[in-house]
Formats: sequence, C-alpha cells, structure tokens
Amino acid sequence: RRSELSSPIVSTKCAFVMLSHLSHRGCRAATWQARIVRFSPAVSKPVASKPDSLAQSRRRSTTSTSSQEQKNAGFILDLGTKELIPEWKKMIAPSTFVTDVTAGVTVGCVAVPLSLAIAVASGVPPEVGLVSAAVAGVAGGLMGGTTLAITGPAAAISLLVCEAVQTHGLGTLPFITLACGGLQLAMGVVRGGGITKYVPESVIAGFTTGIGVMILAGQLPKALDLTLPAGLNTVEVVQAVGANIFKINPAAFALTIGVIGTMHVIPKIHPKIPSALVAVGGATATTKLLGLSATSIGALPSGLSAFTLSMPTLPPVESLPALGGTILLIYAMTSAETLLSCTALDRLRPTSYKHNPDQELIGQGVANITSAAFMGMPVTAVIARSSLNIKLKANSRLPALVQSAFVFGSLALYSDVISAVPLSALAGVLISSGAGMLQPAELKSCLADDKYNIGPYLVTTGGMLTMGMAEGIVLGCASSAAKHLVQQRLLAGGGDWVVQAAESRLKDPPPSPDTRKEA
Repeated sequence: RRSELSSPIVSTKCAFVMLSHLSHRGCRAATWQARIVRFSPAVSKPVASKPDSLAQSRRRSTTSTSSQEQKNAGFILDLGTKELIPEWKKMIAPSTFVTDVTAGVTVGCVAVPLSLAIAVASGVPPEVGLVSAAVAGVAGGLMGGTTLAITGPAAAISLLVCEAVQTHGLGTLPFITLACGGLQLAMGVVRGGGITKYVPESVIAGFTTGIGVMILAGQLPKALDLTLPAGLNTVEVVQAVGANIFKINPAAFALTIGVIGTMHVIPKIHPKIPSALVAVGGATATTKLLGLSATSIGALPSGLSAFTLSMPTLPPVESLPALGGTILLIYAMTSAETLLSCTALDRLRPTSYKHNPDQELIGQGVANITSAAFMGMPVTAVIARSSLNIKLKANSRLPALVQSAFVFGSLALYSDVISAVPLSALAGVLISSGAGMLQPAELKSCLADDKYNIGPYLVTTGGMLTMGMAEGIVLGCASSAAKHLVQQRLLAGGGDWVVQAAESRLKDPPPSPDTRKEA
C-alpha cells in the first residue's frame, strides 16, 4: 500500500478515502475495531456479538461497492430528465392538484417577506431577492433531486453574499452566481453529490451558529433605525450599537418587537398560517395608519421591468484570482446548505423517500444559472419553506412552481405596496430566522459522536465572529483535522484515556428507543 500511495498520481477516489479517515466517521469506526456491540431495543444491557471475519468484511464491502458503482456508472449527460419526466407528470394529477396549488400559494406568502429580508441583509436591492426567488424557484423545482424542496435566497448565505458585494461590487454578483451554478451543474453531472459527507459536522454546526449570531448582530442597526459605518465585524457592530443606544428610533424598535412576537405566536395558534406575511403586513399597515416614522424599502421597479434577461459581465482579468476564492467559498456553502437541507427533509417526509444528491446539485446549478441570467443572487434549497411545503401535505413539484408564480405576481403587480414595508419589520423576520440557527441539529449529532467535537465547533464560530467567515471556516476545518489525527495517534498507541472511554461506553450503553420516548 505504501508503494501504491507513493506513486506521483493518486486517484480522486483514493484521496476521498484518506479524507474520510480525517472525518468523524472514520475516527468513530476506528474506535470499535476490537469489538462489535449490539443493543437490543427491549434490553438496555449490551450483548456482544461475534464480528465478521476479515475475508467476509472485504467480500461484503467489495460486493456493495461494485453494485453501487454499476448503478451510478457514467455521467448524467441528460441532466436526469429521463427520471424526472414521471415526476413532472404527477403535477397535473387531478387528485392532488388542489392541495398542491394551496400549498404553493401558502409557501409563496412566506417566500415574499423572507426574500425581501434576505436581499436587504445581503446588501443588494430588495427586488433582486424577489426576482431570484421567482425565476430560480421554477428551475430548482423542476430539475432538483428532492420532490418537495423549495429553492430561493437563504439567510445562511446572505452574509457571504454581502461580503462578496462589499469586496467586489454589486456588478460582479451575477457573474459569481453564474460561476457557482456552473460548478454545481458540473459536480452533479459527474456524480459528485456525495462529496459533502466529508465536511465535518462540527464545522457545519459552527458555521450555522456563527451565521445566526452574525445575522442577529447585523440586523440590530436596522431594527433600531441606526446608521453605522460599513465593514464592521460582529463585535464592532455590537459595540457601535451600544455607543448609539440613545439615538434609536422607538417606532422602529416597536415594529421589530411586534414582528418577532407575531412570528413566534402565530405558528402555535395554527402552523399553516404564513406568520412572516402576517407580521410584515401588520407592521406595514400599522406604520401607514399611525403615521410612524420608520424607514421603508423605497421605490421598486414596477411591472415586468424588474425581470430583465441579461448576460453577466465578465470582471477584469486582474480581479479573477481574488474573485475565485469568493466563488469557491459561496459554491461550497450553497452546496452544503442545499444537501443538508435535503437530508433534513428526508427525515420530515412520512415515507422512505431519499433525495438524489447528484440530481439536486444539477437542479441547483440550473437554478443559479437561471438566477444569474436575470441578474439575481445565489440561491439554495431552503429548509424553512420546504418543511412548510411538507406540512401542507404537498405531493408533487407543483407547489414550487406556484410559489414562484406568487412571488412573480407580487413584484409585478404590487411593487407599490412592497415599497412601503418598513426595514425594521424585515429585520424582525431575519432576527427570528437567526435565532433559530443558534441551536443547530448538527451540533447535537456531532457531540453525540464525539464530545471533543466541541473544539472545532467553537473555533469555527469564534473565527467567524472575530476574523471573518472564510477565516473561521478554514480554522474550523484545520482544527477538526488536527483533532482526528491526534485521536487516531492515541488509538494506535493504546492511550489509557481511549481505553477508559471505550469501557465506559460499554458499561453505560445508550438508552433504547422506548426509554428515549419515555424520557
């Protein structure tokens, strides 16, 4: 094996195998090489079972790998349209048509205020968020690998987009979106959708928490109607808000609190009511009726003038090296956000449906290319709108198209009404979304695998808040790799703490499913 690895040419698959040994999955599997323990769902005591022989394990692994390779052999040159045609036909089924249209309209009511808020947080004109949601929603809904997923601007990517706009200018955003879409499309065609499983969960959890904190801090000035200098990090924003606390606008602050409270209460009353639309609509009506002095969105393009088909401009050659790093970062995070959202949606569905990661990357690639053609911003599969689609008993891809039509009609027909929405109301929507990111599900999962994953998690979050998003992610990945290398070295050397940890796990096995339900 050493002679093979010393060859100057190492295959991509071999490189992925070596990366997996640095991930939490490889470390966790190495912990249990000596003994296999099986837990009965009815008995809490562990029952030792005889492990398979090395020959049996290799035979089973070889058979599984060969069958999977035969199933996934070749590139997806037809973009998966052959497998998608039956799903497209389900959209016109009479038995589910009314339910799907109703679900699409409801999701559209949520998509309009969220797209507006995310566009404002991204530092782009509000109409860019609506245009991106309208045109990319159709492409992602038709071509994606998850039947009930909704595509649109995502809060978790908004700060990446904002940083890109501040660094490279608003004019380069369509090119960034186009490049991200091209990379996603290419990765899906070559069946690279499974590559995201090599990203450590602790880094993803730290990224989610860091984005949540940054959204909360970034929306404070808008919630209080304060004007702060651009380019401040999260700590500096909080300090600046504290220094100007006596200059806040009470009306804007009251509207923000009202929106947050409405979005928190309405789902408890009825989960199918679009709380974001009700909250923002109520704040806008209150501002008009009471004549409150709160800064609004401002004038928007009317009619079809916002939907302009144009080719993104190629930036200067000397700026491409710096722009390349931004493109790769946004591409990696949008792809990870999409595939993680689709994995979460698989758990929400009442069936055994599993998404197709390769097809999902193809769909998101086509969606981002379409968004760039209309001078839009990067989009992903968004968990909030997609989970609402599932709760509304949607059955096909039709709701994704209906919600896009709803967003399109809102901008084309009611731009005057949208222009009166207070910015503090949109800040309340994003603060509610950001608060939901502070306890990501990935953190619980990675801590259950290994409690020492808290290290990369804290490094990622702290680096993002103090130095920047890219720096925090790089530091988090480096700390995760270092942690697993140390653990593997201790496992190979038989460290005492590793043996004690293994013995404690055998003595105190995890509770059975019945015990968890009772707890």
